[in-house]
Amino acid sequence: MEMIKLLIIGVIQGIAELLPISSSAHILIIGKLMNLDISSSLLITFHLGTTIAIMIFFWRKIFKNFLSKSKLLFFLKIFVASIPAAIVGLLFDEIISEKLRAEWIIALSLILWGIVMIVVEKKCIKEDEERLSDIEKISWKQAILIGLSQTIALIPGTSRSGITTITGIIMGLKKFAALEFSFFLSIPILLGTFIWLIIKNPSISNFETIVGQPISLNIFIILISTLMFGIITLLVLNMMKKSRWLTVFGIYRIILGGIILILFYL
Repeated sequence: MEMIKLLIIGVIQGIAELLPISSSAHILIIGKLMNLDISSSLLITFHLGTTIAIMIFFWRKIFKNFLSKSKLLFFLKIFVASIPAAIVGLLFDEIISEKLRAEWIIALSLILWGIVMIVVEKKCIKEDEERLSDIEKISWKQAILIGLSQTIALIPGTSRSGITTITGIIMGLKKFAALEFSFFLSIPILLGTFIWLIIKNPSISNFETIVGQPISLNIFIILISTLMFGIITLLVLNMMKKSRWLTVFGIYRIILGGIILILFYL
């Protein structure tokens, strides 16, 4: 039964991590409804699956002219932009885990940023032709400010891809370019967090501290499901890039936030 629950969480993670709807909100709420303890270790492990999905989906952009000066400079901007969220995440991990996972915080974050998404998309449509579409030409100022916004995403319900996309749009990127940059920005932060988790907890190498059992075919299946659904989600997003998807997801967030408030407080 636990395997089925974890598999469900893996599928949800593969979809929600890459959409601006907050994977942590979905996983934490569904985990509570299924009476499954969702630890930070488990969340980070599932993040690994979506990170690999991003690397597979964008492998051409990642490795094209890999050693060129412009590409190395782009990678450096991503690395530097990832530092603020990494530092804040390490310093305040316990506070985030113990204090910021309340249902009302998740619900209000979903609603607040859902409204912001709708407003930002309405504004950016009028100016879209003047915006930056090539993420490798992003400036240091744009990269660092987008990276700083990732710190807000440490609050469950915010959505890392959502807040970085919003910030990218405000900073002059085209809507899908902002989302694409947020995916590239997620690679070092998620991989770095996973590596830090292994260093901090050596026993995690056999997954004992994550799911209470040694690494097995079950865990492999869960990670593969997260990876597969992550790639499917990226394909769907690519097909939606010319539509008003921020507004669609913004409305979804507002509805979900309302449902959470009703379920847990009424």
